[in-house]
Amino acid sequence: MKKCGIAANFRESILTTAPHSRRYTFVTVAYDAEAGLLLLQARSMRLYCPADLIEEIILIDNGLPPSKRWLADLLRQYGDLAPLVRIIPAAKLADIPVGTHGWFKQQVLKVAVASAVRSDRYVVLDAKNHLIRKLHRDFLETPTGLPRINGYSYTSHPMREFLERTLTYFNVDPESHIAWFIRTHTPFTFITTEALDLVRHMEDREGKSFVSAFLEKNLSEFFLYSAFLMSKGILKSSYEFTQPHSTEIWGERANQKGCTEAICKAETDGATFLAVHRRATENIDEPGRKVVAEYWHARGLFPSVTDGIRFLRNPNRTHQAANGRVFSWPLSVVVNRFAYRPKYSPGNAA
Repeated sequence: MKKCGIAANFRESILTTAPHSRRYTFVTVAYDAEAGLLLLQARSMRLYCPADLIEEIILIDNGLPPSKRWLADLLRQYGDLAPLVRIIPAAKLADIPVGTHGWFKQQVLKVAVASAVRSDRYVVLDAKNHLIRKLHRDFLETPTGLPRINGYSYTSHPMREFLERTLTYFNVDPESHIAWFIRTHTPFTFITTEALDLVRHMEDREGKSFVSAFLEKNLSEFFLYSAFLMSKGILKSSYEFTQPHSTEIWGERANQKGCTEAICKAETDGATFLAVHRRATENIDEPGRKVVAEYWHARGLFPSVTDGIRFLRNPNRTHQAANGRVFSWPLSVVVNRFAYRPKYSPGNAA
């Protein structure tokens, strides 16, 4: 009974948050294969994310580099935002079976993290996302405070099967929504209480943990959350579907033509976020590297085009200084050893 009272008080307090004063929690599921991209993301937030938008930055440790030196590097990239960073081990959020595919594990964690979020909303990012211009409040919400999101057609989308299965789980007719439904990529804004309600609903319905139910039903996190709100009849009243689309560079488009088209689109649309997938950094050709590096340099994320190119050649085997200067292997080892490090504080971990 006491627990329900606390939940009710929490719900009431967050619903009365004034739009102009709302702060968001930013969440990234982080692991070592994307260590270099995480440093870029941190630097982009320092440059382009106003502190008054941030309640907290949560990194879910899904296998981060164990080095305290790397963690100190990460916090240094966040700069003045570093005190807002909290690192939470994945095991503290969800008991995920050993051997679970990493993609499904990330999906579970993006919903399960709601139990640790202290703000009324949280924005999920992937390591591939980084800011390329100032994040304004109106990207996240309307003037009246309604969260913004967007979607697209799934008629020929590779995630169509997941969408159909997830909608069917909530007895929603898939055929009515294949032509347009909520997007399946980051950044994605969750309403914290609704994510918590989703977890409780599935556990009550299935008689087992949210993790077990999610994995057994072979669902998808953003579809699941959106379909849950739709089944409650509140999806359309909970969001406005006008958020500008972010620009992405995927592995199969990581060449000069694909990168040029993506960056031109980002500039034409005035995109706030750019996503460069880990597979893109692995597959990108030299002309494509130059295109992306030139753009990063123009946006202030790297001090020179050369630094951006060095980073793209192997993001995890370089050292990034606070200003984005890149030292390639093996010189990065020397720089790492003698570079100034802020003292690691256990308070940054949970």
